[in-house]
Amino acid sequence: MSGLVLVTGAHGFIGSHLVDEFLAAGYRVRGLVTPWGQLDRLDGARDAQGFEIVQADLTEPESLQGVCEGVGVIVHAAARVADWGPWAAFERVNVRGTRALLREAERAGVRRFVLVSSVAVHRYRGFRDADPRTLPRDGGDFPYGRSKIMAEDAVLAAGLEGVVVRPGLWPFGPRDANLARLASAVHRGALPLVDGGRAVINTAYVSNLVRGLRLAAERPEAAGRVYVIADAGAPSWKELLGELARLTGGPAPRRSVPGAVAVPVAAAIEAAWRVLAPNREPPLTRYRAGLMRRDVHFSIEAATRELGYEPTYNWREGLAASVAALPEFEPR
Repeated sequence: MSGLVLVTGAHGFIGSHLVDEFLAAGYRVRGLVTPWGQLDRLDGARDAQGFEIVQADLTEPESLQGVCEGVGVIVHAAARVADWGPWAAFERVNVRGTRALLREAERAGVRRFVLVSSVAVHRYRGFRDADPRTLPRDGGDFPYGRSKIMAEDAVLAAGLEGVVVRPGLWPFGPRDANLARLASAVHRGALPLVDGGRAVINTAYVSNLVRGLRLAAERPEAAGRVYVIADAGAPSWKELLGELARLTGGPAPRRSVPGAVAVPVAAAIEAAWRVLAPNREPPLTRYRAGLMRRDVHFSIEAATRELGYEPTYNWREGLAASVAALPEFEPR
């Protein structure tokens, strides 16, 4: 493996932690950021020896010329990630953008391309300890999931060593804006459970996740394969949000909404928003309403067996460290 790694989306939540992970492991890192991206997440790495920043726009293929020169491995974390929006926006970034980067990688002689994908390629229809390699990729009802299916296909069909890594359903950690919003809602007692919070998931604390991604970049066995990288265990939503409430000093969630009611209500809200406010995100989407309804839990056995991956932290330790990094909450 060449000593130069290209991390796309380096200014994002997962991307910035990938930069830290590869630098700590002794690699030189080139971080690809958008011309308009905020770089505050990279403050800790900006002056590190062996780190450089380049600007490019995945939707403008000509801007990618030269970004892969001298690179041995790409970890592609840049993506449009949302549960709402027009298909064209997801297709432009996640599909065409990935294909453009693959073409530039092949031209430059990059050996391995690791795609940070998503478990949203699957329909959340209820499963525990599922094999990510055999479970149908039937999550195309939502634009984000469909775009990730197409990105995976492009990576695995390209003329280099493609690896697909799907983080567990809830990736979280320091520098995570989504966690900050969730913690605030839980602290205020504003977030109800769905169906009592019984469903279980995989969490993916970012320190565990980026280590798994580094192993996917390094291990010869990973070429052409798909992995889920996640924490150990199968916590329920009730356990997760209860622990988050304890850490933030908020009330444990007690209100519960029937999932059979939440999803149709969300569908009606989406329909209204398409007519009344097409350029704004609705307050509730079908994806969010269905997120906590059913078990969404995958086996990490392939990553353990083939990559030597073992989670360093459990989800409670990761959640405590993540909340401690939020300035608005006192550590507990």
